[in-house]
Amino acid sequence: MKKVILLVVALAVVALAYVTVQSVLAPVSFDKKQKEIEAVLQKQLKKIATYEDAYKSVYNKYANKEELTAFLTNGRIFYIRAEGDYTSDMRDKGLSEEDAARQGLIRRDTIWVSAKDSLLKDGTDIAKLFTIPNNPDSSIQVVASFIKQEVGDTEIEVPVFQASASYYSYLLPLGNERRIKEKVEAANAKTNAFAGLRVGSLSEVKTNGNWE
Repeated sequence: MKKVILLVVALAVVALAYVTVQSVLAPVSFDKKQKEIEAVLQKQLKKIATYEDAYKSVYNKYANKEELTAFLTNGRIFYIRAEGDYTSDMRDKGLSEEDAARQGLIRRDTIWVSAKDSLLKDGTDIAKLFTIPNNPDSSIQVVASFIKQEVGDTEIEVPVFQASASYYSYLLPLGNERRIKEKVEAANAKTNAFAGLRVGSLSEVKTNGNWE
């Protein structure tokens, strides 16, 4: 009987030790996997920001997900082909760059090219651009809008966008909802923070990521 009790106690000690070790290792393992997923997501979000800038250069506004997809599939972007330099001597003579171009002193041509051929040369798959890498059922959210800003005595509307992936969208497949909840609560406790990854903002003019 005594041996049985000792065996039960020993097993209980081993079980307790295992639970204790796991309680320490589980968050460490979770955080490591989180960093790996976020490294991929950050690249996706930066790409989206680059494509948004290209869209804005053409339309003077940012795009939602559908508009950006259509732009990357069938849209066009432009670049300026320059021949000759606009010099200080031209400026001193009262010539603007446009004047110099009209007089044939320099040449500035607008060249239109396929957005797909120009922006997706690295092999980016449009169909997977917004997909959460470890959770195909979830996707990056993209919102485009305008905010009001005062310039002198004038109020103008400035285009903004935000592309984001919440913690739940890419951490839920890892399990450990308690750990996810802790991260969400920590983010929500900060001013103007976002519980996840995002580029851009709907409240201020910016295109960088919240991890930068």
